[in-house]
Amino acid sequence: MIGPAEAFRALAGHLPAFGDGRQLPDATAYFDYYGLDFSAEYPQLQHRLGYLQSGDHRLALQTWVQPGAAGTVYLVHGYFDHVGLYSHLVRYGLHRGSNVVAFDLPGHGLSTGPRAEINDFAEYRQAMLDVLAATAELPTSRQVIAQSTGGAAVMDFLQCAGQPEAFDAVVLLAPLVWPHGWRGIHLSYLLLHQFVDAVPRRFAENSQDPGFLEFLRTDPLQHDRIPTCWVGALRHWLKAFLARPPCDVPVLVVQGDNDGTVDWRRNLPELRKRFPNARIDMLPTGMHHLVNESRPVRERMLATISDYLDSAPYPVP
Repeated sequence: MIGPAEAFRALAGHLPAFGDGRQLPDATAYFDYYGLDFSAEYPQLQHRLGYLQSGDHRLALQTWVQPGAAGTVYLVHGYFDHVGLYSHLVRYGLHRGSNVVAFDLPGHGLSTGPRAEINDFAEYRQAMLDVLAATAELPTSRQVIAQSTGGAAVMDFLQCAGQPEAFDAVVLLAPLVWPHGWRGIHLSYLLLHQFVDAVPRRFAENSQDPGFLEFLRTDPLQHDRIPTCWVGALRHWLKAFLARPPCDVPVLVVQGDNDGTVDWRRNLPELRKRFPNARIDMLPTGMHHLVNESRPVRERMLATISDYLDSAPYPVP
């Protein structure tokens, strides 16, 4: 009997092209392992999984479509994450009566590419453009919720993709600008990147949910190395991000005040400059992985998001 890691790798290698009508290989083990099957709660729900070509990458794209949905929520995960870790947000979107779209970034989850690598954050931007094109038939009242590096990808998209009106609402959870300890990370990169391809990853205590932290350490779709090329791509993106003119798109930033992964004290003033129409809400005791925080913190986060989505003045002119 093969284990989850081998089964999920086999599934990734046999995904049909998204929307081509070919039958998906049995993905029950994957859906059950990550809690992505919501058919018991929503009997009429249509759940699709397939690959989408984006440049040199095949992205694993999933959609949950329910009858009568007035809008679509797009989810963008963080670094080392994948869609399997976002069942809470999928359920939240469905509970709001929306369709949900989520995909694994290049090098993550069931998507192709060297694990956790990227040469340029523009590849994340292109992935988002391709996902939007592939799901264009869904209701065009679109909202996006992005965690950490996913937040950086969304900000880059808003600044550079030429589609600032693509989303009617934008929610950034602990978005990445500078990571905590960037000075040391940057120095290490300058000293080492010509000699080593990757350094060991340390699994940080980034949530107050011990069950999630234990699950993360045994998750077969995790990676235990940080490629130096990804740090180089972040360095390049940071320089470009800080040089761009302000973007008028309204965004909600939700930031935990116990976050030790991003340098939020340094990041928030810069976010206010880059996105002058941002609303920034602090989440007391919240750590970095807000999507998988303890239940009380997560409930406060979702209440903050709901308040924003229900009251923000959209669409953006």
